[in-house]
Amino acid sequence: MTSKISPKTIFSSVALVIALGSLEKSIVTTPLPMIGAELHAGAALTWVVTAYLLAATAVLPLYGKLSDLFGRVRMLNIGIGLFLAGSVACALSQDLPTLLAARVLQGLGGGGLIALAFTVIADTIPPREVGKYQGYISAVYAVSSIAGPLLGGYFTEQLSWRWIFWINLPLGALAVFLINRNLKQLNVRRHSRFDWKGAGLLITVTTLTLLLLSPEAALPAVWLSAALGVALLLLILIERRAHDPILPAHLARLPGYLVSVLLVMLSQLLMFAVLVYLPLQMQWQKGMSASESGAIMVIFMICITAGAFVGGKLIGRTGHYKSFVAVGFGLAAVALWQIHFDAWVRLALGFAGIGLGLVLPALSVVVQNALPREDRGIGMSLFNFGRELGGAVGVAICSMLFHFRMPAGSDGDLSRLAPDLLAPGFSATYIGMALIATLALIITLLALKRHELASISA
Repeated sequence: MTSKISPKTIFSSVALVIALGSLEKSIVTTPLPMIGAELHAGAALTWVVTAYLLAATAVLPLYGKLSDLFGRVRMLNIGIGLFLAGSVACALSQDLPTLLAARVLQGLGGGGLIALAFTVIADTIPPREVGKYQGYISAVYAVSSIAGPLLGGYFTEQLSWRWIFWINLPLGALAVFLINRNLKQLNVRRHSRFDWKGAGLLITVTTLTLLLLSPEAALPAVWLSAALGVALLLLILIERRAHDPILPAHLARLPGYLVSVLLVMLSQLLMFAVLVYLPLQMQWQKGMSASESGAIMVIFMICITAGAFVGGKLIGRTGHYKSFVAVGFGLAAVALWQIHFDAWVRLALGFAGIGLGLVLPALSVVVQNALPREDRGIGMSLFNFGRELGGAVGVAICSMLFHFRMPAGSDGDLSRLAPDLLAPGFSATYIGMALIATLALIITLLALKRHELASISA
């Protein structure tokens, strides 16, 4: 779709939407111990993060497909409305089950924010310039994430952790005003039947996958595995017969598309592993305050910003991007091994941030270049689905690794355990993430060797 809206206007309109979505993911990480103590969360503490990510991930492809049918701005308005309603419910929650339900509602709206913002960029900006603007967008994403840990620590210590949700209201109102004033031309509708059966089964498969990975799941693993197998089989059968499927099979044949989805999933898996578990280690094991741990996490987010911004600019200027993916995962792998050995942690955070920052703009260019215009909404949403799924899976895997090494009977307030009892859990977490970063590097090198990452077009 060709638009007469200038790229700068588009960027200024969607930047706040992306800031809103990214701020929510990072602002909750530093107050987690305080939320857990007040609401008596115990071992279910990480569900405050996982509940949001699970809901946001599950509905993300729906936003892409529905925006293809009903327009980007309409779906952005719906997403922001649900997000703000969930934010109010979170701020008013008085117990853990209520907070988790509110986080699910918030995630149902938040799932569309960043995905649709990236789709708007892909709709309106030529492929050669996408890297540059993806760099700008990634920089906004990371700057918001930098502010998140700092604001989370400040609100928790000076006001209340509930303010991490109240702050969304003025930001959301301004975002609604900007997108409705500047982006009305993007509300183009396409008449087609929506694949509700496929959408419902995709949500089911995503939810069961994340529950299966979580050590706090209420149902036995064998039941979850059986249900997942049945849902996955039904999804395949329904999608093969659907007139306009939620998972178009022809996307798998596009050069570089599937490998890009896998790699962006792994990059976000690593990012959220650091964002959630390093602040917990700093507060529980090393005795830091929420604001102190948030200040250290700023190093990580600043370096993600720098990597995304510089990488995006270089891609836009030169058209070369493939090596950035390999360099990014290589830096992340080295850094996570350093964090495991507790060696130069601040320097390692810098390496990890730069590496993961380089990956997203490069993979975004691959996907933007591969997708035909008629599939751009669902194609970009599935790409972002992989990214969000990676974050949710990352938190779930880390929780599984961490609790696997915890002493028997330690399901209560983990912050009360002696630091030496917590060390094995954190060590197992970082080893697992370092191995995943190494695997991502190997996959990238193999894809480059097989020329699966397509060349950029003008």
